[in-house]
Amino acid sequence: MRRLTPGLGVFAMLWVLTACTGEPRAQGAVTQAQVGAGAPSASTVAAVLDQRGARPARPHLRLHVFYPRTIDGRQYLVPERHSVPGTSAVAAAAVDELLRRRPVFPGSHPPFAAGTHLRGVRIGGGTATVDLSREVLRGRPGDAQRYPLQALVHTVTQFRTVKRVVVAVEGRVSGTVAGVSLAEFWDVAPGEALVRDPAVRLAPISLVGPGPGTVIEGGRLVVTGEASVHEGTVSLRLRDGEGRVMAQGYTTAATAAPGRGPFSGALTFVAPGQPQRWTLEVFEVSAADGSIVYAVHVPVWVGR
Repeated sequence: MRRLTPGLGVFAMLWVLTACTGEPRAQGAVTQAQVGAGAPSASTVAAVLDQRGARPARPHLRLHVFYPRTIDGRQYLVPERHSVPGTSAVAAAAVDELLRRRPVFPGSHPPFAAGTHLRGVRIGGGTATVDLSREVLRGRPGDAQRYPLQALVHTVTQFRTVKRVVVAVEGRVSGTVAGVSLAEFWDVAPGEALVRDPAVRLAPISLVGPGPGTVIEGGRLVVTGEASVHEGTVSLRLRDGEGRVMAQGYTTAATAAPGRGPFSGALTFVAPGQPQRWTLEVFEVSAADGSIVYAVHVPVWVGR
């Protein structure tokens, strides 16, 4: 019997290992060209061995997370788009993001007391039961919890399988936890299933980009987001560090109020010779008197 050459011997071993996994050949597996060239390299051997039992990574998900914001005594919910690791438990991922991560854009704030964390989410029959830790009870009770609760409800009901939300604390939907009456704290009936409150105001303008601290290279700044404003008109302005207007204009959302639609606009300007901290202003102007109804201010860096 003829002996196998060293190259074919190694290839045979790799073929057996790959076949045992029952998986198709992936990048790094031995090809016919490599067999003809002799023994595969050590890196190729390692690549094939590492691929046994490997699972494809889930892509990241883009989810809406809603945060409360107060301007001139008026409360709003502001939606932000956040990226989270891929998972099948999307409702839990969205709530966890709401509780653990601070808002991206200035002015908004977390809905619940610091240290509040998610104990679990159970979904059945269109109702999501969201179980929070007792730290949530450190917040102000009563009507002060209306917008925080709605931030949670809006975040969870973005998914088609969820129509209502029941909030539990330490596994309880009624009674007391740590000496605090849940009914009095939330100012809702024990175990009441909550839906999106149409009286709760969504922010007229919510931004997707640029985020705070974005470095703008060149003399063009692109602004994207969603809006529900009069005639769909979204005003844009860029000020330098001294408050001087360096560029201004407007763009139009795809849908005018009371609808809500995406927008994209751009400002062009002469970039300074050195990096400087400027401020982007995105706002709605009153059709009645020209005053600013709602505004978002975002610090950005511009300059060559």
